Amino acid sequence: MKREVFEEFFNKTIRTLAKGICDQHKEFSFTDNFDGLFEEYLTQKTLLKMLVKNMDDSSSEERSRLDRHKVAACITVSIMKTRLLHSNNLDEDNDYSLLEASRMNEQLAFLCGLNVIISYMVKTDPKTSAIKDFKFPPTRYQDESEFIDSIIRGLYYSNASSGFPTLLLSNIFFLLEEYHILNVRGGQT
Repeated sequence: MKREVFEEFFNKTIRTLAKGICDQHKEFSFTDNFDGLFEEYLTQKTLLKMLVKNMDDSSSEERSRLDRHKVAACITVSIMKTRLLHSNNLDEDNDYSLLEASRMNEQLAFLCGLNVIISYMVKTDPKTSAIKDFKFPPTRYQDESEFIDSIIRGLYYSNASSGFPTLLLSNIFFLLEEYHILNVRGGQT
């Protein structure tokens, strides 16, 4: 994704989603760090290209472009690493336990990555128009917000323990897209 396209995505999607989160949670503010985020995106993109460089037999031109799932994963990881949302009132007595820690950056990151997937899908399938119409796999709680929360928790704990599995995240975005397509077309789940 070129800088101009990334800047448009930043202004229209990332800022909008971050503003929505901050409006709902007044204790958080958005840090306008476009340059840092774009540099991190370029780093993630380069690392992922190096990782998948010899994984397939396609031409070098095809290998130099990342598919939408990998782009979404790179954007997601970049947002999590850049930490665009921060708390306005740090509690000095907070023990920083993982259970109580804020996952707002992971929420923003996942929603932005999902927006990348949906944007590509809208170009090929006009039936998909927004996140609210996106079909997620059911959970034992029968609430799709629980699925989203489990992904966000997983992203947070990955960051806290070992780092970001960008290629795995790319596959998760692929599987979510396929699940949605099967459900929209009336397929079995």
